[in-house]
Amino acid sequence: MSEEGRMARMKERLASLQDAPNALRLATQSAWRGRERGLAVVAGVFLASLVITTVLSYGVGLSQIFFQESLETEVYDAKVEFRRAPTEGASGWTNDTTVLQEVCNELLDGFSEFEDCMVVLGRQGLHTTSFFSEEFAYAQPLEILEVVDDTNLNWTSDVFEYPELGDAGPPSSTVRAVRFIDDSGFDGVFADRIKDTVITGLGEWPNASTAVDQRSIMLPASVASDARAEVGDVLESLTFAMVVDRNLAVEGGIAEADCQGGDIKPSENGMVYCRVLVTVNNLTVAGVYEEAPLANPTIPANALILHLDVLEEAQREALMNNDHVYLAVAVDRAALPTSSTADAAEWLDDVQRRVGQGNYTDAGISLVYIDIIGGTISFLNIFLGLIQTFDYIIMVPIVILSLSVLVYGLVLSLEQRRREISIHRVIGADADRLQRMVLVELGVMSFVAWLAGYVLALAAVPGVLSAVGFMAFEPSGVNVNPVLGFASTLITALATIGLAL
Repeated sequence: MSEEGRMARMKERLASLQDAPNALRLATQSAWRGRERGLAVVAGVFLASLVITTVLSYGVGLSQIFFQESLETEVYDAKVEFRRAPTEGASGWTNDTTVLQEVCNELLDGFSEFEDCMVVLGRQGLHTTSFFSEEFAYAQPLEILEVVDDTNLNWTSDVFEYPELGDAGPPSSTVRAVRFIDDSGFDGVFADRIKDTVITGLGEWPNASTAVDQRSIMLPASVASDARAEVGDVLESLTFAMVVDRNLAVEGGIAEADCQGGDIKPSENGMVYCRVLVTVNNLTVAGVYEEAPLANPTIPANALILHLDVLEEAQREALMNNDHVYLAVAVDRAALPTSSTADAAEWLDDVQRRVGQGNYTDAGISLVYIDIIGGTISFLNIFLGLIQTFDYIIMVPIVILSLSVLVYGLVLSLEQRRREISIHRVIGADADRLQRMVLVELGVMSFVAWLAGYVLALAAVPGVLSAVGFMAFEPSGVNVNPVLGFASTLITALATIGLAL
């Protein structure tokens, strides 16, 4: 193309841009005057926009509700462990609870995202941030084997069976666990989160000094009910199992000679464990708490809870030597983005990365941060994906019907405009000009219809999310803001306006 041709085309494009506002005004007027012929187009685009936007924003709103409600049931926000399992002679770990409390202090001082931290003796370490690691199935909690109460013979082994755990995650254990926590669990943020779950009239959550002096034990509701235990009962002893060795059954398991003085237990997860029995004596039932729904399996749910000072020093060291120790962390939930699970996941990933980069105290403790909230988000995304699959199945025929109405409207509109097109041809309009005229008019109608469907869908979704039955609505109590992101909005617009054009 010559230089003159390029300049002429550029001038033509500039002229078109200058005429665009006037052409848009004329197209709007033409669309309004001929609104009867464009009614089918408007109806098709409106319905398609309404349905697609409703399904997409419904998923956003549902994820916000599930996420915020799951936070209310989770006491622990993260499980912080040694980066590698404790090994005699290795660095990066300790069997001193005082050092671990110093690590907690450094985490609280160094991370504004954390509100509280406590030392916990309980489930073995995972030493990985991947939920799909086999360690989620292999790491064992402190399983309760026996409780003795001379005045109550209902403390049988059946009381500690918890088969629901097998359906809530990897097949790690189906036996009720016990957990030992430090002062922060009785006086800090963790205590504030869990004390409201204590059932009215069935004791109270003790403070740290009371928990140590009275050797208090907190029972989950179903355990107290099955054992017919009451507040004030004195338990002569509680015996639990501490795992000291393990091996896969396919590799020969564990021989009795390698587990002298211990208990050998094969598990459904394919592992064989050597366990040592540990007993604590003279415990007093301080209260009964309402059990939380089974959710993230990182920390055993609804365990019996005691202060770690109930244990003897040698018992605490043995538990830490065998990896039954971790730090529980409470994040500042006011700073956590709850309007979007994607933003929350990004925020949590940054915290996880920074915690794992440091070494703590003079002992050089190396940590791995296992994000429980992030794991919950992953569960929610899987669950919501299944729900939205059904939504999409319902959406497809409705959208097809809407597009059928749209196509019918386009054909009808062109049929009705034959006379108008003929007149324009007589006065000298070419095919390109006529095409632009029709497309601009359709674009105006389609944009208005898309915008109306989009806005109506966003306004209606909070009501849809509060539905509890046919024409029955109940507010969820959660602040829902189901606004679509730019990409989703663009997809909705292209899928409706684009097809109309």
